[in-house]
Amino acid sequence: MNLIEAANLTKIYKRGSEEVRALDAVSFNIEQGDIAAVTGQSGSGKTTLINILGCLDNPTSGNLTIDGKEIFKSGFEFNETELTKIRRTFFGYIFQKFFLIPTLTVKENILTPSVFQKGLKAGEEKVDEVLELLGIAHRKNHFPSELSGGEMQRTAIARALINSPKILIADEPTGNLDSKRSDEIKTILTELNKKRSITIILVTHNPELADIGNKKIELKDGKLTSR
Repeated sequence: MNLIEAANLTKIYKRGSEEVRALDAVSFNIEQGDIAAVTGQSGSGKTTLINILGCLDNPTSGNLTIDGKEIFKSGFEFNETELTKIRRTFFGYIFQKFFLIPTLTVKENILTPSVFQKGLKAGEEKVDEVLELLGIAHRKNHFPSELSGGEMQRTAIARALINSPKILIADEPTGNLDSKRSDEIKTILTELNKKRSITIILVTHNPELADIGNKKIELKDGKLTSR
């Protein structure tokens, strides 16, 4: 079953009188339970694509359907309020720089998505579940400054999971980690996909991390070279 259907996604930026095609008629499908690795050199269009797939930005043209719901269609743009509702419905996000709030504990950081999402308040039991899942239960009441890089990324992953998203978007999740911690995150993502059937869209320059994907989306100059 196709969870995501992208058809001719295009993003054009204006640079003076010049048009820059950051994304050029990209089409592919991602099935429920896939790990889709988005790869390509810097400037290939990876960030633009992931921003559109994650509903952080509108395409200039093209169509995007998620879980049978038409999200983007040519000639129509969502405003930020509408995009926020879509993001809360479908996605959890993991970023290279963690983006933990330094004045909040691990537990409080994990709970932040629930604070802003009406009707989806996570309870103590849910927090404990994701803490155990990520192996950081002993860090529950610690602050980010007291954590290692790997523990900070585990906290960020737990935060992304707290509202049970259908799709996990991981943007260079091992970019700030050494090889040992990178391997740990790779194992965590693989196990989440295997045991919970979470669909993962993974953006990475790391070929070893990309290899966990059963689907490859390779970009060059904004165009799809493989899928």
